Amino acid sequence: MQQTVPARFAGGERGSTARLESTVPKKQSTAAQRAREAVRQGGKYTQALRTAEAPAPDVTEPDDGFGGHEFEYESSTDLFRCTECRVYEVAARNTGGPIKPCTGLVGYGGDTERVYLLLTENPDLPYRHAAFLATKVRSTGIGRAPRFSWRDGKLLVESAPSVVAELARRIELITSTIEDRQVPVVASVDHLTAEAGRAVLSENYAAYVAEFGEPA
Repeated sequence: MQQTVPARFAGGERGSTARLESTVPKKQSTAAQRAREAVRQGGKYTQALRTAEAPAPDVTEPDDGFGGHEFEYESSTDLFRCTECRVYEVAARNTGGPIKPCTGLVGYGGDTERVYLLLTENPDLPYRHAAFLATKVRSTGIGRAPRFSWRDGKLLVESAPSVVAELARRIELITSTIEDRQVPVVASVDHLTAEAGRAVLSENYAAYVAEFGEPA
């Protein structure tokens, strides 16, 4: 049964998954078969396979055998493609060794280092803007809100050192129309190191599990 993530713990947005057919590898494990069946029912391929093989996801490091990729089915090519770095799964695995790691969003320019921004939502807003803010950040192409990035009015955003200053500048310009007025969505933007950002994600995940149990 698909589990709905409450708004205050919601992460970034991801694309919808279409009906699938087998692509890579020719021999599938039982876990892979279960994952593909889950996708046919409307779930996420990478997430479903991770769940089938490892019930407790690690939110601080790229886990299992996916190298940090988030593969989704692309109907126009009948292949799986990473929603982050845009590489196809067949290309990432065609290395003769471990899968080629995800380099993150294309806008990172191949920079594999990560830094974070902790955004505090404007307390004067009449309702939560978590999904709106996460979508706006993702649309910049140089930042994203990971899973479990939202809690208690704060949104954690991932970026790369080379573009994080520009991302912060754009975020400060995001507004919402409230009673015919343009109101800033973010009250403050705090810069965090990779270590500090991962610590926030771990705390958010622990808080989620404590209240709702392990995610499906």
